Amino acid sequence: METEQTILSMLKDLEKHVGCRQVLRGLSEGTIRCVVVAEDADNGIKDVLTKASMLKGVQVLKAPSMEWLGRNAGIDVGAATVGFLKESE
Repeated sequence: METEQTILSMLKDLEKHVGCRQVLRGLSEGTIRCVVVAEDADNGIKDVLTKASMLKGVQVLKAPSMEWLGRNAGIDVGAATVGFLKESE
């Protein structure tokens, strides 16, 4: 539950990318500071996102479901992942 509250706060306050392609692009560009992956996302997607995040030293948090993550990210469909952008320097 504490993780869910943390994620909700981040979704409200931080700039983000929603979706696998955008998050993976952000990871490769070094603009992502934290990734949230839905527990019920496809295992292949979860593996790719987790490995890419680990290679970049980016923290991975888990959301309870794609529906929950999409709704709280402000979109009308489920989301497998959300990546939070690093603060502008």
